[in-house]
Amino acid sequence: MAEVKIGARLRPSTKGSYRHYLRNQGRVPAVVYGKGIKEQAIELDARDLESVIRKKGRNALIDLDVKGDAEQGKYVVMIKELQRDPIRRDIVHADLCKVSLEDKIRIVVPLVLKGEPSGKKAGGVLQTVLRELEIEGTPDKLPDSITVDVSGLETGQRLTVADLMVSGDLKVLIEPDKTVVMVVPPRVADETEAGETVREDKGEGRADTAREAAEGADGEAEGEAVDADGAADA
Repeated sequence: MAEVKIGARLRPSTKGSYRHYLRNQGRVPAVVYGKGIKEQAIELDARDLESVIRKKGRNALIDLDVKGDAEQGKYVVMIKELQRDPIRRDIVHADLCKVSLEDKIRIVVPLVLKGEPSGKKAGGVLQTVLRELEIEGTPDKLPDSITVDVSGLETGQRLTVADLMVSGDLKVLIEPDKTVVMVVPPRVADETEAGETVREDKGEGRADTAREAAEGADGEAEGEAVDADGAADA
């Protein structure tokens, strides 16, 4: 069963000028597609879509009621893709995918860290290795994110994918031994940063050496040319 309802209308035009007009009117151009239906160009209220995302998250199940002059349809959909204005962050286009509550689908959800590691009090540094997780499940069981509690971690300890609290209704599609987060001693963290700096310095040093060698070769070539000219004059 869908969590929210949104009304939409068939879009009479797919031209760029009409899409621009819709955005100025507070509406979002979108498309809906999926198994058993042809792709339809639609338009919907931007406030309705933003409200769903804010209250229910990106993976919410939506009852979409599409109306038009000659046809209409009702579908259970999920947000497949959003495009936002890079400056204002307004939604400028949306892809909605019709889903079946019986069919499993794959999505990627973010991992949200919770708490402060115990090892931080002793100077440990929390390092995040994995920031999102690919999972599979039926649409009604998919979470918007997965919480990772790091509060019990001491220095030298880590959490792997196998340690995550994931519902039994979901299948995790990443290796269980993959590290998610770890708490390292400050010296290790410093050495990691220093190692990156050294590699950069070495790269610059090699570039300088190459330039000096090239300049030296050019100098020798010029000297030989001068000698050759002198010999010819003699």
